[in-house]
Amino acid sequence: GANVAGQDGKRAGVVDYLKKTAQGPQAEKPGHIFLIVCESYANWTLLPEYQDLNIANGLKGIIQQPDADYVSTFLPNGMSTISGVLGIVTGLTDVNLYLNYNQEAYQGPFPTAIAPQLKKLGYQPRFWYAGPNSWERIKDFTQAQGFEDFYGRGDFESQTGNVWGCDDKYLFNAVLANINPDKPSFNVILTVSNHSPYTVDLQKEGFDREKVIAGLPPKLRDNEELIKQLGHFWYADKMMAQFVATVRQKYPDSLFIIVGDHADRLNLETTPGLYKRYGIPFVAYGKGVTKDTFPEWAAGSHINVGPTLLELVAPKDFSYYSLGESLTRGNGFGMNYGFWITRNYIGSADSAAAELIAGGNPADKPSWEKIEKDIESLRAVSWWLAKRKSE
Repeated sequence: GANVAGQDGKRAGVVDYLKKTAQGPQAEKPGHIFLIVCESYANWTLLPEYQDLNIANGLKGIIQQPDADYVSTFLPNGMSTISGVLGIVTGLTDVNLYLNYNQEAYQGPFPTAIAPQLKKLGYQPRFWYAGPNSWERIKDFTQAQGFEDFYGRGDFESQTGNVWGCDDKYLFNAVLANINPDKPSFNVILTVSNHSPYTVDLQKEGFDREKVIAGLPPKLRDNEELIKQLGHFWYADKMMAQFVATVRQKYPDSLFIIVGDHADRLNLETTPGLYKRYGIPFVAYGKGVTKDTFPEWAAGSHINVGPTLLELVAPKDFSYYSLGESLTRGNGFGMNYGFWITRNYIGSADSAAAELIAGGNPADKPSWEKIEKDIESLRAVSWWLAKRKSE
């Protein structure tokens, strides 16, 4: 009998260890929340040395707003879209379990899952995807993890697209057309246009080729394939920013969180450093957000999205569960299956080697022992929860 009690004690312990108490809302209570997960939105496009490329002006414009804040040191949960989705939806870090194909994930939401926790706060959780419902079991999986509504390609009007899904414009139109002003909602929106095969009619969408070519190094200016890729980045950024502006106008009390799903699809340099290669942006925009919402040293990864969102909107003393800490509470460390990041350094998850991030402080190099310990404990807890050993 002692053994069983010990197991139960351990189970309770893991979940208790993840329990947090909200510090009180950082944003004015939004009527609607939009978490936009942008396909292949790499952070390097926002760096000063690429300002003349003109492919990320939409997000840059949002970041410049007085009620927006931006974390430039942020990592995806993995190298693929589904890995990012799993990290955001479950709040668990990637431990090579492919949760969307694991029976444990279909026994109900994990304690750290984001949808049920936002539902507790009165937001109807809805998931919007430009692609087919069957892709990576995304519909079944997100619904098993607490999303009440799922809309994929085929559930709304779309005229152009490719094998991955409809052009982003139609996805955003569908979300816009289905906002119920009287029913607070939490919407996760997963885009697909910034992905090969690059099939958007860029000319029709108003793409100014010359403006982008002018920002390229001379040796790349004749690279048609690259220009087409950059054009799709431009299109995805423009559609996202247009959607945000329209919603903001119609529903001024909305809160937007904008994050990349992963990077590493497109780089102008042949051998970019780890930061340029893997970093994605994290942006919060809405009433009550200020330039001080996230401290200067903030850094994170997809497991920090849920707790950050909860701390932005939850009333003081609301209890929630998360593996990651909120960026509003000064979280300064992000990790995934292969890498870790802080405000000043980025490195590999399995060696002490680290690269200084441009503009970072060389004196602020974290100890490898501590990093290794943090990574191991986050992975252990994720594995324990994913295998449902904590219930």
